Amino acid sequence: MKKTKKITLCAVLSALSVAVMYIGSLLEVLDISVACIASLVVLFCLEELGKKYAFAVYAAVSLLSFMLLPQKWVAAYFAFFFGIMPVTKKVFEKTGKIFSWVLKVTVFNAEAFAFYFVAEKLDFFEENETALPYLLVLLALANLVFILVDILYDRVYKIYEIKFQARIRKYLK
Repeated sequence: MKKTKKITLCAVLSALSVAVMYIGSLLEVLDISVACIASLVVLFCLEELGKKYAFAVYAAVSLLSFMLLPQKWVAAYFAFFFGIMPVTKKVFEKTGKIFSWVLKVTVFNAEAFAFYFVAEKLDFFEENETALPYLLVLLALANLVFILVDILYDRVYKIYEIKFQARIRKYLK
């Protein structure tokens, strides 16, 4: 595929992700879900175009979503967690099953702490949301969600690989 086609496809995929996240930012109950769904575009881009283009889509969607979305939590979930997750997942899974899980969970928790400190400095939290018991329960639940999303990515990728990849690759040539 020519470079201009790849760049155009990245722009379209980025716009699609931002549109999905915009819908989620209007309905606050969907913020984590749409950030996860939007990251599937990065997973697709990673598989079909490579790491460089997947990272470009991640960066573009992160920047555009912070600029355009009315609800910034969706953009933050995508930028800190779900958007980069397909790329790190693919890289870490080359190290072996057990070590890759250690790496993935460690990176996720580092992202969670970075997210917390940035959000606290920007005064995103209510006063009662920074209590230690609340934060520990939230971190435990976030790790559970992370593991489930990682499994979801595996399943979605297998479905894509078996049912759709051959058909889509015909159009990408």
